[in-house]
This record gives sequence, structure tokens and C-alpha cells, in this order.
Amino acid sequence: MVSTLVGILAGALALLAAWWIVCGIILPGRELLVVLRRIAEGDFRPVILPTVPSYFRNAEADLRKISETLASQKSLLAEEEFSLSMILGSMAEGVVILGPDLRVRELNRAAISLFNLGSTVQGLLLTEVFTSHELQGLASRACRTGEFQRGELTLTIHGRADRCHLAVTAAPLKTSSGEGSDGVLLVLHDVTRLRELEAVRREFVANVSHEFRTPLSVINGYLETLGEGGVGRDMMRKAIAAMQRHTGRLNRLIEDLLSISRMEEKGVRLETEKTDIAPILKTVLDQTEQEISERKATVCISLAEGLPSAHLDAYRIEQAFSNLLVNALRHGIPSGSSDTAKVMISAFPSGSDLAVSFRDNGPGIPLADQEHVFERFYRVGGDRARQSGGTGLGLSIVKNVIQAHGGRVSIESSPGEGSIFTVYLPAA
Repeated sequence: MVSTLVGILAGALALLAAWWIVCGIILPGRELLVVLRRIAEGDFRPVILPTVPSYFRNAEADLRKISETLASQKSLLAEEEFSLSMILGSMAEGVVILGPDLRVRELNRAAISLFNLGSTVQGLLLTEVFTSHELQGLASRACRTGEFQRGELTLTIHGRADRCHLAVTAAPLKTSSGEGSDGVLLVLHDVTRLRELEAVRREFVANVSHEFRTPLSVINGYLETLGEGGVGRDMMRKAIAAMQRHTGRLNRLIEDLLSISRMEEKGVRLETEKTDIAPILKTVLDQTEQEISERKATVCISLAEGLPSAHLDAYRIEQAFSNLLVNALRHGIPSGSSDTAKVMISAFPSGSDLAVSFRDNGPGIPLADQEHVFERFYRVGGDRARQSGGTGLGLSIVKNVIQAHGGRVSIESSPGEGSIFTVYLPAA
């Protein structure tokens, strides 16, 4: 009987111990393992274990701190990634991040747009994306030396007809330990437009120097001749006339340079009022009467009925029309021809615009030159305009004046059939 009771008691104690082990250790431990697995998988929700015994409370508190810390770090990392993405996306410069093996890790929208790249360039070698040995060299030196590298490259970009000039900065990326290189950051700044403007400036200076050199050389030559003495009356009259002619050319060149400079720097300032075109054309004809007479040219004006008025700055429009008429007179006679220069000025309504055209009977302008005739100092056929006394700025002034009025100017020309310059001004 006693042994039976002892056996029953021992069995009860064993069951109680087993129950305590299961409920007090195994099940809470399993809950802790589930939480650990959740945290390891990146789920940092708050850790709450209400059924865990008190002797597991310290472990529960530690897990809660770990989860909160990791959640905070994840939030900060997401904010930093978002900020970095926003910064890179808003930059006008192209940015390319390379690994230590010079494979592309990341690049911003500006770089993709600049080089017409697709979205599958990550992981490719730098030389596979940008076929430039100079760029490869800059990146390699920055990665190898750990120092900033700078240079300017000229690349041919797929899909662009012109060559692209890039100012490149290669910055080495250090590892977290500060030893060795973890890659290279390339910043690519497109300076193509700047280099084009520098080329235009150099060309402009060269053109102005040439324009001044020719008349000054002629004037200086005649002054030296007169300074030697013993010059006859006829020679003196010839020298004075030549110097006056070239002085006038210099004066016109200076005035045109000042006009085009003010127009391009500050814009054309207009004082407009509702104006009829007929009085302006008559004034232009009167102003060029001497040149018309000297060239024995014929100028006709044709005004269509019902011409609309326009809001015009009369002085500026007269300046533009005078340049167009003088241009037609100077280039309207074919070289070596016995024909008389003829210019037809026509004014007519064109849709909602008032159109004024200047038609000459000259040799015409080749198609390849037509898109450049409104550029400063551009001359069709080399020195054609220079020999005729032009400054090469008249049509450029015309374009600026007409555009300031909200209009446009076009050209129609075929070799041997003359040229037609037509101005379109918004009707009032």
C-alpha cells in the first residue's frame, strides 16, 4: 500500500515537473525563437510577450530594445536613401557610382538622359557603358591613388549628331574602415554649350578684327602717301574720297556693333503705337534714295487693299526695313550683269499677320547658306558682302527687331532667281 502511494506520488511529481518544463521553459522559449526569427527577417514590430514567465522578462526587454533600435535604424536608412535619391535625381549634372571593379552601381536620371542610356546598365563595366579611354583612365587613377581626378573629355554620344564636351570629376569612395577604395563617384558636367559660346566669341573677335583691319589699312596707306608729299590734286581727291568712304564704313560697323550688342544684352526696348505700314515704307525709301540713285536701281512698292495696322516701334521697324532694302540693293545685281537692280516691296495681309516682303532680282542664295544668313558676319560666297560695303550685321539686326515685335522673318531663294525676305508682324 505504501509503495503504491509512493509510486503515485512520484508519477504526479514527474507529471508536474514535465508540465512546468513545457509551460515554463519550452513554450516561452518557442515564443522567443519566433520573435527572434521575425526580427531576423526584418520585421521590427514591438515585442510583446505577456505570457512569458518573469525569469524571461530580461530577455524579452533586450529583444524589445533590439527591435526598436533596428526599426529606428531602418527608418533612418530609408530616409537617407530617399534623400540621396532626391538629391541625385534633382542634380543637373550626371552622376555615376562605380564599384571597386569599375562596374556601374548606380546612376541618376541626368546621366541616363545625357548619354541616352537604358535602365539595364547596372553591373556593366564602365568601358561597356561609356566607350571612352580617357574616362576609364580618370576613374582608374581615382580608385588606385585615392585622390580626386579632374579632366575635360570630348565624347561621341549615341543619338546626338554633335560631339559632347564633358567636365569630369572622379572622387574615390573609401571603405568603412578608411583603408582601401570602395569605388568611384563620377560627376559629369555637360559644358558643350559653354565651349560653343567660347568658339562663337573667338569667331566674333576674329571677324570684328578683320572688319576693322581692312578699312584702317586703306586709310593708313593713303595717309602715308599724303604724308610723303608731292601728291597731285587728283591723287589727293582720290585719297580723301577713299578715306571718307572707309571712315563711313567704320562708322557704320561701330553703330551696327553697338546696336546688336544692346539688343542681345538687354533686349530690344520698344515704344510701340498703332501704326500704318505705308508711311514707314515711304520713309525708308526716302532714307535710301541716295544709294538707290548711285546704283541706278528701281524700287517699287505694292500695297494691298485693306492692310491692317500693327503695334510698332516706328524707329526700329524703319531700321529693320532699311537694312532689308539696302541688302537687296547691294546683292540684287548679278555679278557682271548689265541688268538694272530691281527691288519689289510688297505689303499684304497674311492670316492674322501683316506681311512685308523685299524681293530682288539677284543671283539668289544657295540652300546651304539660307539658314545662316541671319547670323552675325555670315557672308554668302565668302567676301561678297564685304566687297559691297556691308558690315555683315544688318540681317542679324533685322531678326532681333522683328522678334522683339513678336514677329518672324523668312527667306525664299533659288540660285539665279533672286531672293525674297518676308517679315510677318502681328496685326493690331
